[in-house]
This record gives sequence, C-alpha cells and structure tokens, in this order.
Amino acid sequence: MEFIHASKACASVGPYSHAVKAGNTYYLSGQVPFHPVSGVVVGANMAEQAAQTLTNLKAVLDEAGLKITDLVKTTVFLANWGDFEAFNEVYGNFLGDHRPARVCVETSNLAGGCLIEMDAICFVE
Repeated sequence: MEFIHASKACASVGPYSHAVKAGNTYYLSGQVPFHPVSGVVVGANMAEQAAQTLTNLKAVLDEAGLKITDLVKTTVFLANWGDFEAFNEVYGNFLGDHRPARVCVETSNLAGGCLIEMDAICFVE
C-alpha cells in the first residue's frame, strides 16, 4: 500500500491520507471546498463550492499521477438536494465526456458547514 499526500489540496483534518494506492486501485478521501492554503471554505453557493471541491480532487489526482479518465466511481454528499442541478452542471463540465459510476446523496453537517463533499475511486491498468 502507498499513502499519498497532495500538497496542493486542502490539508487533512484528521489521521488520514488524501489517497491510498492498493494495487492498481486508488481510493481518494473526501474533498471539500476548503482553500488549500487558508483552509477557508471557498464560495457561498453550490457552483462555487463544487468547483473548488473538484479543484481539490484534481490536486489529489495530479499528485497520484492520475487523470480524470482514471476515475471509476465518485460518491457525492450534498447538504441540500435542491443544489443537485447546480452541482451536476459543474461536475459534468469537469468530467467532459468521461462518465464514472456515481452515488449522490443528501446529508447534513458536512465539515466546516460545506455544501458538498466528494470522494472517488480510480483504477489504472
């Protein structure tokens, strides 16, 4: 197993790694819209917070030497299901034509009062 720390993503707020490589599979920890330097939530609405969350996810992908097309599954937690369309638009633009499997659920009390959190699984042949 290899533990991956992404210096360009927001700092871990607990005893975990940004990602863990196990064989050809990578498990990426949940990312939220924290600014990677200040740790402050970026954005007041879903579109802004989703964009920063995906920026942080991309920083983890980059550190691990992965591409967006290596994503096989994402799990998305939204604080308000009413934000689904705004999230989906940002997410679709981020992925382009790539379409990994996805779970998207409404939840409450995300870290720091965030509107979104997302984790991912990647696979490299």
